[in-house]
Amino acid sequence: MNKATMQWWLLFCLQVLVVSIAVYFGLHAEIWTADATKLSFLILPLWAITSIFIGFWHRITDPTKIGRRLEVGWYIAETCMALGMVGTVVGFLLMLGTSFNNIDVNNTASLQQALSSMAQGMSTALYTTLIGLISSIFLKSQLMNLEYMRDGLQK
Repeated sequence: MNKATMQWWLLFCLQVLVVSIAVYFGLHAEIWTADATKLSFLILPLWAITSIFIGFWHRITDPTKIGRRLEVGWYIAETCMALGMVGTVVGFLLMLGTSFNNIDVNNTASLQQALSSMAQGMSTALYTTLIGLISSIFLKSQLMNLEYMRDGLQK
C-alpha cells in the first residue's frame, strides 16, 4: 500500500469516526425528525459511496485515468454542497411560506403554531446546509490527497 493510499485510509477512517460519534449521540435521529426534505439522507450515502470509490481510485497507476475520475469526484463534492443549498432554500420556503397563513396576533396558540412551523423550516435549512458542507469538505480532502498522488505519478 503506497503512502497516498495510507493517507486516504486515515482520512476516511477519521471521517467515519466523526460520523459514528454523531450517530452515537443521536444526531441522525434528530436530523431525521428535523429535516423535512430528507436531503441529508441523500447527501450522506453520496459521500460514503464516493469515498469508497476514491479509495479504489488510489490503486490506479495511470495518471490520465486518475484525472478523469478526479473530475467526477470534484463534481460529486460540489453536488453535495449544492444539495445542501437546495435544502436551505426549501427550508426557508417551508419556514416563510406557510407560517403566517392563519395567524391571529391576539391568539397565543396561533402564534405558537407559527413559531413551531418556522422552527421546522429553519431546522431543515440549517441541517441540510451543515450536512452538505461537511460532506463536501470530507470529499474534497480525499480528492486533494488523490491529486497529490496523481502529481507524484506524473513526475
